[in-house]
Amino acid sequence: MKNIEKEKKKMTLNKKLLMFGILPLFIMVVSALTYYAVFSQTVNITQPLSFTGLEQSVDCNSGETCLGQSMTVKNDGSSERVVKIVKVNGNEDIGINYVGQLELTKKDTTTWEVLDGKVELTYTLVGDVFEYSGVPEGYTLVYYKDAIVGLEGRLENPQPVVQVIDGNLPQLDDANLNADYSLAPDNYLHKVGAKLWAVPNEAILTGNVLDWNLMNEFYYETDLVYYFDNADNEITVPANSFITFYPEFTPNTYLDTENYVFNFEIQ
Repeated sequence: MKNIEKEKKKMTLNKKLLMFGILPLFIMVVSALTYYAVFSQTVNITQPLSFTGLEQSVDCNSGETCLGQSMTVKNDGSSERVVKIVKVNGNEDIGINYVGQLELTKKDTTTWEVLDGKVELTYTLVGDVFEYSGVPEGYTLVYYKDAIVGLEGRLENPQPVVQVIDGNLPQLDDANLNADYSLAPDNYLHKVGAKLWAVPNEAILTGNVLDWNLMNEFYYETDLVYYFDNADNEITVPANSFITFYPEFTPNTYLDTENYVFNFEIQ
């Protein structure tokens, strides 16, 4: 009987040894490599848009239109960005527009150097109606669109001027979109955009063609501009460029003396 018990214990021990001997082999099989390599990356995000002039205070009399301080949206990215100006809260009896300013000057039409005669133009930057002020009496504001660049090169004759602005500026068939006015001899702040001129009324001939005999009387652009034809206050900032604008406030004539705070978001 003792021998039989010994044999049973021996067989049980062998089974345990066999099980523990198999276990490492099983673990080695399930932990086998299933990839060639591992890697990690850090994503470094840069916000290309920056803003100046976000905090300001404006003194204004009721019933008058008052211009705020300049605000700039700068885009350092490689693609254009669309931003939207949203009024979060504020008194509804104070109208708000967003406008640009541009100096127009007379120029020596031989050297194109700036002369003393100047006009300070204020124009709608974004809105469903293009409006402006500052044009001298007897003059008309025009959009001078350079000739289209076609397959055979630039057309010899310039296009007629545009008196009534309808749609965005610059228009898509404006050759100035392919230019770079930041270079000499112009040295403008913006590479591309639209040209706005003030010309004598009598210089606009039939078909909106200009009388170049009066070109010495024209007030020419000193920079290129944009206008965005929409009621949603959406502004497209070109790549590696900027847009400067001014908030324009028009309080109701009967508005009481008080400090009215407006809050905005640029989305």
